[in-house]
Amino acid sequence: MFWHLKIILIGKEGLAVIEKNSLLIRTLSFFVMFIIFFVMVYSNNYIFLAFSQFLLFLTSWEILRMLEFKRFINKKVNGSNFLLSKFQVTKYDLILICLINFFVFLLNFQLLSFQILCFILIFVCLLKLSDISVVKIICLIYVTFAFIFLNGMSQNTEFISFIFFIVFFTMIVDVSAYFFGSIIGGPKIMPSISPNKTVAGFIGGIIVPIFFCTIIFFNNSNISNIIYSSFAFSIISQVGDLIESGFKRYCYLKDSSNLIPGHGGLLDRLDSIFALIIFVSIIKLLDYNFFFIV
Repeated sequence: MFWHLKIILIGKEGLAVIEKNSLLIRTLSFFVMFIIFFVMVYSNNYIFLAFSQFLLFLTSWEILRMLEFKRFINKKVNGSNFLLSKFQVTKYDLILICLINFFVFLLNFQLLSFQILCFILIFVCLLKLSDISVVKIICLIYVTFAFIFLNGMSQNTEFISFIFFIVFFTMIVDVSAYFFGSIIGGPKIMPSISPNKTVAGFIGGIIVPIFFCTIIFFNNSNISNIIYSSFAFSIISQVGDLIESGFKRYCYLKDSSNLIPGHGGLLDRLDSIFALIIFVSIIKLLDYNFFFIV
């Protein structure tokens, strides 16, 4: 009995140490990510373009690795550390994401002939893939369009206002949804996709951002514009999170990778941001005036 109790106590202490270290790692990783984000946003266009291309490559790589893991799920593999596992993307997969990167890069310049050639090469590479699927194409198109819109947004004089609002808005949505979901609990919104997300959290992720935006941007626009826009942004942000959760569930994985210590992969951090970038960019093309632009 004594030894059993001792083992339990040691186990609890060990768990507390692990949780403390995990929180420290998450905090340090967050500050590093914030510093990188801040520096890149205020850098010149060419540095930011190179940085966005690097992110596009890594997020595309994560998608292909996740799908590769799904193909071999029946083998005995440690999925929690699959970034360092033997699952490597195929030669044509690697060529594909390089061509996608090059195509997105060329869109920033007036080089139509090279853009067409690159698009043709992408199509040829897709034909060469033995494991091509609708899911793979949709996922790659999704992240590619997010970066196309991001690069287009970076050419706008209001880019800093756009990107800072999008990033911090998604953070408010995530924190408020987590807080309300943890405190209130209740029924799950989509347990088969994301078992921890509740209806209360989803509603909290809508109400709190609307409240904050109304208070902060009260003098910039009319109230109805703030409320309607914030409501739409909150829904899109949480839908983006659910899309990525559904994809991870499809691939039988908890995290998109272990690339960011304590946080998982890039897709885990950028899921809501991708959805909001695409939505905001499309609405902006329709010449809609946003309340967060001074």
